[in-house]
Amino acid sequence: MKKQLSSLRAKGVDKVMCTRPPKLKVAADDPPGGVPPGVPSWCKDETTGWYGQTRFNQCFWQLEGVDWVLTDTGEIVGGMEFTHYVDVVTVWNEGALIYGEHIWIHNEWGDWNPSTQISFGGHCYPDCTQVSVSGPKPLQLRTWMQFNVTLKVNVPTGTMENISLDSQLTWATPNSGDFDKAVYVTDGPNDLRCDNGMLKGWTNTGCVFSDTWPTLTYKRSEVEDIVGHISRAQARGNPGAVGDVPLTRMYDDADAEQNREDACSFLTGSPPAGANCDEYPFAHTYQGAYTGGGDYPSDFSVEWVNATQNSQAGGQYSNFVRDQRLLDKDAFFVFPDMNS
Repeated sequence: MKKQLSSLRAKGVDKVMCTRPPKLKVAADDPPGGVPPGVPSWCKDETTGWYGQTRFNQCFWQLEGVDWVLTDTGEIVGGMEFTHYVDVVTVWNEGALIYGEHIWIHNEWGDWNPSTQISFGGHCYPDCTQVSVSGPKPLQLRTWMQFNVTLKVNVPTGTMENISLDSQLTWATPNSGDFDKAVYVTDGPNDLRCDNGMLKGWTNTGCVFSDTWPTLTYKRSEVEDIVGHISRAQARGNPGAVGDVPLTRMYDDADAEQNREDACSFLTGSPPAGANCDEYPFAHTYQGAYTGGGDYPSDFSVEWVNATQNSQAGGQYSNFVRDQRLLDKDAFFVFPDMNS
């Protein structure tokens, strides 16, 4: 740093702009400036503060700052802090991303430059196209400044890729060259996965945060027999309970049929009127009776259940794996809600 200041001073520069390292927020209270307009409710975690994620969205915030430094002495003669809020939103059926940032500037002091402008850029790698981006904006104090970039993912047909994201906030004084400029580069989430046509039954491109495992919830008021069966199965140690060993989706229809056949072979006699065989874990998972290679009833379960409810639960599962973009071997949990 001192060597850079000496070099700049030799070029006739008397003052430069420098960035401060970010401070991650760990408390549950709101950041300076409150909450940016339009922030979704899922972003707030009462335990850790402002940080949240779903399978399709992520957000976080941190405190950062900019200082103005004299090149001859290294003295900090002015500065300001800002709340930096980042959110990434995927568009389920278009393979598009909206990378947004909000900043709230406060605690300005000393000899800071009021003519500073802020510009924004966002990037994703390896196969992305920038569709649109917010232009430079003049610095504003105690006002939420919002920047967005829309990115289109170009994944080859029949493949998936892990996508890297980063953004860049540039603070600069107009016509100052590189002397009065500060650049913040922020890495985005590292678990973004995009695929093109790999969701069974669909040909579109889509992206998810693959480290987020979604939960399929069954309500007792809708499928009482199914909820009761899953509750008993999970209580015996069958996988899939929230926070335990997850289930993983399986595409193969032949193996799914074998899972169903092996599980239902443990039921004897004729089914009660209006009932049929229900297996858990589901036939289209790798934890099924055949593909899981487990023991009955500690690893898989089977019961007679109401046939109409069984069909309804199967439809909910089909909608769930589609809506959550669960590919083959993707993990998920199952929650049998006894209270709804």
